[in-house]
Amino acid sequence: MDELDEEQSQALYGPWDPLQPGQVAELLAGSGVRWWIAGGRAARAGSAARPHDDTDVAVDAGNLGALREHLADWHLWEAHDGTLRPLLPQDTPLKGREQLWMRRDSTRPWRLDILFDFSSSYGPDEWVFKKDQRVRVPWDRALQVIDGISYLRPELALLHKAHLDRPKDRADLAAVRLRPEVRAWLADTLDQVGRHQWAELARLGETPGAS
Repeated sequence: MDELDEEQSQALYGPWDPLQPGQVAELLAGSGVRWWIAGGRAARAGSAARPHDDTDVAVDAGNLGALREHLADWHLWEAHDGTLRPLLPQDTPLKGREQLWMRRDSTRPWRLDILFDFSSSYGPDEWVFKKDQRVRVPWDRALQVIDGISYLRPELALLHKAHLDRPKDRADLAAVRLRPEVRAWLADTLDQVGRHQWAELARLGETPGAS
């Protein structure tokens, strides 16, 4: 399915007013949920910023019960393949669904995009790339803390983005600032998961589609 642009998406689903990372930290404080900032904000952490239409927060899928209890005053919707389904209090998530959108009610904008992370199902010690379980990174190398907030490291966020390969993902690859050894790891891992064009351009410090 072709990706909707921002105007089309808001016309269909309603507007976004994303929580900023500091607001996410305040919201989830005391929840007992393991979470971190993912997506474009993670890819750009420590690099040149850009506007973001939403805020992606990854949570340990095993903590879903605690998350729902903590967010009992919010409305959660399952987002899957261009569709939205309300996750009512008596509902359990449908099999294969890995994403929730959150808002106060139907008159308010969406505030958070919640992504389930299943690394803990493989063991407690490593982040596991959901597209290729061969790619595993110890947690102390998978996350970085900035201003007290955990972010997925940019090179790991870019692994996800390589599979999406949208203009904003290419822009994130172009903007990222990585140490040479980290850039080499990213390029080698992109080759491993079959994203050879991104791998070559990561080595060159260029972006797919650049002249």
